[in-house]
Amino acid sequence: MDKFAKIILKILSYIVVIFVVFVIIEVLANGVKYFSLDFFTKYPENGMRQGGIFPAIVGSIYIIITSVIFSVPLGIFTGIFLAEYKDKKISKIVELAVTGLSGMPSIVYGLFGYAMFSIALGFGTSILSASLTLSIMTLPIISNSTKEAMSSLPKELKESAYALGAKRNETIFKVLLKASKSRITTGVLLGLGRTLGETAPVLVTGSVFYATSMPKNIFSPVMTLPTHIYYLISAYGKESMWMTSGTAAFLLILILVIYLIAYKIGGISNGNN
Repeated sequence: MDKFAKIILKILSYIVVIFVVFVIIEVLANGVKYFSLDFFTKYPENGMRQGGIFPAIVGSIYIIITSVIFSVPLGIFTGIFLAEYKDKKISKIVELAVTGLSGMPSIVYGLFGYAMFSIALGFGTSILSASLTLSIMTLPIISNSTKEAMSSLPKELKESAYALGAKRNETIFKVLLKASKSRITTGVLLGLGRTLGETAPVLVTGSVFYATSMPKNIFSPVMTLPTHIYYLISAYGKESMWMTSGTAAFLLILILVIYLIAYKIGGISNGNN
């Protein structure tokens, strides 16, 4: 019975791998052929039917950098709290909240961000509104990675620090956090990959159909790679399929590179442990 179950699990695993590989190959095969210098350095022209994706690339970079500024410190501190203060009653509430955030649909984040940041706080359709929304989305990934990384450290490490006279905060930030940095970095990169690929939250909080200039500040709206794909499909369909395919291929490459780096760092961390 166990042998039969293992065979079934292997077959299902192979099916999943084959499907993922097929999707990657299909997207890249249809999009990479449109790559050129103009494609990456020009603004869209002729109603998105010609030109390039330069403003979408810049907009994605702006939103990623800004969201990381908010999400990384908050996520790491939340993870530290859950790992080192787990006996406190409030930690159970925080853990429940983080779990709830991790299972929430992205469009719900978008609607919350629109209501809270765009309207209530008056940030409007902007980089700041989108970044704050995405930072809340990636909070569970970073906090859980931090929590798991610190919880998996050997108890002897903490005990040795205490034996040398280190206080609790010194032990956490100078010993445990330093020892966990590789796995925490992996979590940050995974969160970065999710941020880069999100459409719905950015669509309602920070994106525009077409940008004629670079964003002046964090209160400016931007084009992003995922929302650009959405707008192209919605407005033009097959007419701009070449740009849609090229943008999708470039976005997929970026996400794959981020995930490969995260996998590499995670592998090094596991090897050291």
